[in-house]
Amino acid sequence: MELVSSWDTPRAALLITGRNLEPQDITAALGITPTFSREATRDASFRPGEGCWALQVTGAPEQGFDGLVDELVALISPVLEEVQDIRRRGHSVQLDLSGHVRSGSRTFLSPYALARAARLDLPVSLTTDAGPPARSEDLLDWLPAPDGSHRAT
Repeated sequence: MELVSSWDTPRAALLITGRNLEPQDITAALGITPTFSREATRDASFRPGEGCWALQVTGAPEQGFDGLVDELVALISPVLEEVQDIRRRGHSVQLDLSGHVRSGSRTFLSPYALARAARLDLPVSLTTDAGPPARSEDLLDWLPAPDGSHRAT
Protein backbone atom coordinates (compact mmCIF):
# COMPACT_ATOMS: atom_id res chain seq x y z
CA MET A 1 0.00 0.00 0.00
CA GLU A 2 1.49 3.34 -1.02
CA LEU A 3 1.11 6.23 1.40
CA VAL A 4 0.34 9.70 0.11
CA SER A 5 1.52 11.31 3.33
CA SER A 6 3.25 9.43 6.11
CA TRP A 7 4.29 10.04 9.68
CA ASP A 8 7.75 11.60 9.85
CA THR A 9 10.40 9.74 11.82
CA PRO A 10 8.39 6.61 12.63
CA ARG A 11 9.66 4.81 15.73
CA ALA A 12 8.84 1.55 17.45
CA ALA A 13 9.93 1.15 21.05
CA LEU A 14 9.77 -1.18 23.98
CA LEU A 15 8.91 1.35 26.68
CA ILE A 16 9.24 0.44 30.35
CA THR A 17 8.32 2.99 33.03
CA GLY A 18 7.58 3.03 36.72
CA ARG A 19 7.82 5.00 39.95
CA ASN A 20 10.46 2.68 41.42
CA LEU A 21 12.15 1.83 38.14
CA GLU A 22 15.94 1.86 38.18
CA PRO A 23 17.12 1.85 34.54
CA GLN A 24 20.32 -0.06 35.37
CA ASP A 25 18.20 -2.90 36.84
CA ILE A 26 16.25 -3.22 33.58
CA THR A 27 19.47 -3.18 31.56
CA ALA A 28 20.93 -5.92 33.77
CA ALA A 29 17.75 -8.04 33.62
CA LEU A 30 17.46 -7.85 29.82
CA GLY A 31 21.14 -7.69 28.90
CA ILE A 32 20.28 -4.98 26.38
CA THR A 33 21.59 -1.42 26.33
CA PRO A 34 18.65 1.01 26.10
CA THR A 35 18.37 3.69 23.46
CA PHE A 36 17.05 5.98 26.18
CA SER A 37 16.89 5.73 29.95
CA ARG A 38 16.27 8.10 32.82
CA GLU A 39 16.05 7.93 36.61
CA ALA A 40 12.76 9.08 38.13
CA THR A 41 12.66 12.87 37.89
CA ARG A 42 9.84 15.03 39.21
CA ASP A 43 10.54 17.81 36.67
CA ALA A 44 10.55 15.58 33.56
CA SER A 45 8.11 16.53 30.80
CA PHE A 46 7.57 12.83 29.95
CA ARG A 47 6.14 10.75 32.79
CA PRO A 48 7.25 12.96 35.68
CA GLY A 49 8.21 11.04 38.79
CA GLU A 50 8.81 7.81 36.87
CA GLY A 51 11.99 6.12 35.74
CA CYS A 52 12.10 5.28 32.03
CA TRP A 53 13.88 2.66 29.97
CA ALA A 54 13.35 2.35 26.20
CA LEU A 55 14.70 0.29 23.33
CA GLN A 56 13.82 2.18 20.16
CA VAL A 57 14.21 1.61 16.42
CA THR A 58 13.70 4.49 13.99
CA GLY A 59 12.77 4.44 10.32
CA ALA A 60 12.38 6.75 7.36
CA PRO A 61 8.99 8.43 6.68
CA GLU A 62 8.24 6.24 3.67
CA GLN A 63 9.12 3.08 5.64
CA GLY A 64 6.01 2.98 7.82
CA PHE A 65 5.89 0.64 10.81
CA ASP A 66 5.97 -2.92 9.46
CA GLY A 67 9.77 -3.18 9.23
CA LEU A 68 10.20 -1.39 12.54
CA VAL A 69 7.83 -3.79 14.32
CA ASP A 70 9.74 -6.74 12.82
CA GLU A 71 13.07 -5.29 13.96
CA LEU A 72 11.85 -4.58 17.47
CA VAL A 73 10.19 -7.99 17.84
CA ALA A 74 13.47 -9.63 16.78
CA LEU A 75 15.32 -7.68 19.49
CA ILE A 76 12.76 -8.40 22.22
CA SER A 77 11.83 -12.03 21.49
CA PRO A 78 14.98 -13.59 23.03
CA VAL A 79 14.28 -11.81 26.34
CA LEU A 80 10.48 -11.89 26.29
CA GLU A 81 10.23 -13.90 29.52
CA GLU A 82 12.42 -11.33 31.29
CA VAL A 83 10.27 -8.51 29.86
CA GLN A 84 7.14 -10.23 31.22
CA ASP A 85 8.85 -10.64 34.63
CA ILE A 86 9.49 -6.87 34.68
CA ARG A 87 5.82 -6.32 33.91
CA ARG A 88 4.76 -8.69 36.69
CA ARG A 89 6.89 -6.64 39.12
CA GLY A 90 4.47 -3.76 38.51
CA HIS A 91 6.28 -1.68 35.92
CA SER A 92 4.41 -0.39 32.88
CA VAL A 93 5.66 -2.25 29.79
CA GLN A 94 4.36 -1.44 26.33
CA LEU A 95 5.15 -1.40 22.66
CA ASP A 96 4.94 2.23 21.55
CA LEU A 97 4.62 3.30 17.92
CA SER A 98 5.30 6.98 17.47
CA GLY A 99 6.08 9.68 14.96
CA HIS A 100 5.66 13.30 14.01
CA VAL A 101 2.40 14.03 12.21
CA ARG A 102 1.15 16.82 10.01
CA SER A 103 -2.42 17.56 9.06
CA GLY A 104 -3.52 14.76 6.75
CA SER A 105 -0.73 12.39 7.77
CA ARG A 106 -1.51 8.70 7.71
CA THR A 107 0.26 5.51 8.54
CA PHE A 108 -0.37 1.87 7.85
CA LEU A 109 0.07 -1.32 9.88
CA SER A 110 -0.35 -4.57 8.01
CA PRO A 111 -2.17 -7.51 9.58
CA TYR A 112 1.22 -9.28 9.58
CA ALA A 113 2.83 -6.53 11.70
CA LEU A 114 -0.14 -6.48 14.07
CA ALA A 115 0.06 -10.27 14.47
CA ARG A 116 3.82 -10.09 15.18
CA ALA A 117 3.24 -7.40 17.81
CA ALA A 118 0.36 -9.40 19.34
CA ARG A 119 2.70 -12.36 19.95
CA LEU A 120 4.59 -10.22 22.47
CA ASP A 121 1.45 -10.04 24.62
CA LEU A 122 2.18 -6.38 25.46
CA PRO A 123 -0.10 -3.36 25.28
CA VAL A 124 0.43 -1.19 22.20
CA SER A 125 0.29 2.59 22.31
CA LEU A 126 0.35 5.13 19.48
CA THR A 127 2.06 8.41 20.30
CA THR A 128 2.16 11.42 18.01
CA ASP A 129 4.01 14.68 18.05
CA ALA A 130 2.60 17.52 16.01
CA GLY A 131 3.74 21.03 15.33
CA PRO A 132 1.34 23.87 16.04
CA PRO A 133 -1.22 24.43 13.28
CA ALA A 134 -0.82 27.38 10.95
CA ARG A 135 -4.51 28.32 11.29
CA SER A 136 -6.81 27.87 14.27
CA GLU A 137 -9.28 25.93 12.06
CA ASP A 138 -6.60 23.27 11.57
CA LEU A 139 -7.19 22.17 15.16
CA LEU A 140 -10.57 20.84 14.02
CA ASP A 141 -9.33 18.99 10.90
CA TRP A 142 -9.55 15.62 12.63
CA LEU A 143 -13.30 15.96 13.23
CA PRO A 144 -15.53 13.95 10.87
CA ALA A 145 -17.70 15.74 8.36
CA PRO A 146 -21.03 16.85 9.92
CA ASP A 147 -22.99 15.24 7.06
CA GLY A 148 -21.86 11.74 8.06
CA SER A 149 -20.01 11.17 4.77
CA HIS A 150 -17.11 9.64 6.70
CA ARG A 151 -19.37 6.66 7.37
CA ALA A 152 -20.07 6.00 3.67
CA THR A 153 -18.65 2.76 2.31
